[in-house]
Amino acid sequence: MLRSTVLPGWGQFYNNEPAKGVLFGTVELGLLAGILYNHNEAEDARKMFISTGFQSWEDRYEKHSSLRRDFMWYTAGAWIIGMLDAYVDAYLFSFEAENRKFEGDAGFSAGVVLHF
Repeated sequence: MLRSTVLPGWGQFYNNEPAKGVLFGTVELGLLAGILYNHNEAEDARKMFISTGFQSWEDRYEKHSSLRRDFMWYTAGAWIIGMLDAYVDAYLFSFEAENRKFEGDAGFSAGVVLHF
């Protein structure tokens, strides 16, 4: 879980889940790109509104500021989901390793119980 806290997807790679690692890393990068894009668009619109005073630039600023905030929430949610997924996979990975000890003992048996 700590690995996914530092770098999204790292915990999944550590748990031998490379497809999940790529997925979580890609999603986080995409969401961060969305934050950066909307931040730049909002700043450009703010500067244009200050220089021109047109309402359309203020509306554009508000739109991109709102989208930037939304992308921040989406990024935080994806980050938390990635950490929880890494934690659950780590727990299940150790659980599966413990259960492999008993695979050799698996077999068929039959018995009879008599009560008097």
